[in-house]
Amino acid sequence: MLFLGIDLGASALKLILIDATGSPVAHIAAPVDTLNPTLGTFATAEQDPSAWLITLETLLDNLFSNSPVKPEDITALSITAGTHIAVLCDDDMHPIRNAIMWSDQRAESIMSKLTASKDMIVAESLHAPNPTWTLAHLAWLTENDPEAMHKTQMILPAKDWLRHSLTGHIATDLSDSVGLQLVNAHREEWSATLCDLAGIKISQLPDIAPSVSYAGQISESAAKRFKLSPKTAVYTGAIDTSTEILKPSDDKSDAPASIKLASAGVVYMSVPDKTSLPPLSCYPHCTESDGWYLASGMNSCTTALDWLRKEVLSDMSLQAFNECAAKAQPGTRGVMFHPYLMGERAPHWNPNLTASLSGISRETDKSDIARAGFEGIAFAIRDIKENMEMLTGKAPNRFNLLGGGAKSRLWSQIIADILQLPINIEPNSDAAYGAGLLACLAHTGNLPATLQDDAVITLEPDTSRATFYAEKHAEFNQLRQKLS
Repeated sequence: MLFLGIDLGASALKLILIDATGSPVAHIAAPVDTLNPTLGTFATAEQDPSAWLITLETLLDNLFSNSPVKPEDITALSITAGTHIAVLCDDDMHPIRNAIMWSDQRAESIMSKLTASKDMIVAESLHAPNPTWTLAHLAWLTENDPEAMHKTQMILPAKDWLRHSLTGHIATDLSDSVGLQLVNAHREEWSATLCDLAGIKISQLPDIAPSVSYAGQISESAAKRFKLSPKTAVYTGAIDTSTEILKPSDDKSDAPASIKLASAGVVYMSVPDKTSLPPLSCYPHCTESDGWYLASGMNSCTTALDWLRKEVLSDMSLQAFNECAAKAQPGTRGVMFHPYLMGERAPHWNPNLTASLSGISRETDKSDIARAGFEGIAFAIRDIKENMEMLTGKAPNRFNLLGGGAKSRLWSQIIADILQLPINIEPNSDAAYGAGLLACLAHTGNLPATLQDDAVITLEPDTSRATFYAEKHAEFNQLRQKLS
């Protein structure tokens, strides 16, 4: 049996095929384009859902053409994507407009109307109104694009629209419904009050199903277009963060905390049940027995590194960037990078915050700039971690490192040194792999046994750098306060 995980990330669509032991069999990825329409001073981000399908079609064609895997070998699949991404659909489930992404800040212009109902919004959704959540996106569209809202017959989160394109199945799961900020999280059902604030009706929203629920098989038309087998089972799925931290039940006894290094940088901490601690987010794990988790994220993580290496360092390759950064000394001879390219979410919640590259002199070289990118994002992650510890009163004694950025041993060690905590690196930890695990769990009732193997690499912090990095972190925040 083989299980396919599909992840729609902010910068790429990724596919991973795993076997019943959890071992990757094949993986492939392709970039997806983000559009940035000009809307005053606010950072914007949109994607064309039809382009997702074109990319998926190309990836599957390449997968079957360049590997021994056949469509009929895939037993089941599951799809994941970032949360706060809604696809507005017409009667035929075709997108009416581009999907607004989770990093988009345009709804800041209408936040005063939502903050007037803040207490009610928090009481129902667990979360305070924020310009990067779908409730605010829809409220902005109601005011600024009423024609699109009038045409909208159904609103589906990104992963669910992709799944509908493969199966015709219309539903979402609890993690994505929480991310829309249109659900009463306590009753786990759509809220008429929240929908009214967004300018929509409950009838425009899908049913809410468990993440592991069966969603049908590949439709005849999708099988033809995507070269998938009509016998492949499809399961509802969950948001990317929930799949990334999917673990065996006996691996959750110490409620580990995690850090994700992907397009966004996110800090997670597991909690037994629903917890309302705005501005922290709270989402359910993929299975009901596993409880919930808190999450707090920054807008630009690996995307900030991509910008730095492409725009500042002459389009240096990712490998060359890592090798270059390794030549620099800690502290980068005073060079400092603030990664706020799209305003910032946690912990500053300032859509007008700007990035900076400072401390450059004639002695500065490319290695200083490259390492400053790694250190600057690590300082921003430390800000998020310390804010989460202040709000929860809990301080994790280690972190699991997830996402594509965890492949950089240098960056991982820098994070361990700046946080002064051990960092565990798992061999497979991205969302596409998690989606494959979820498909396996949903289809067989069990996670692969190999997940319990001791394959984790632990990086210990260099304690001799504790004072040095504490001082650099303080300097980082002193400079941040001057940015706007």
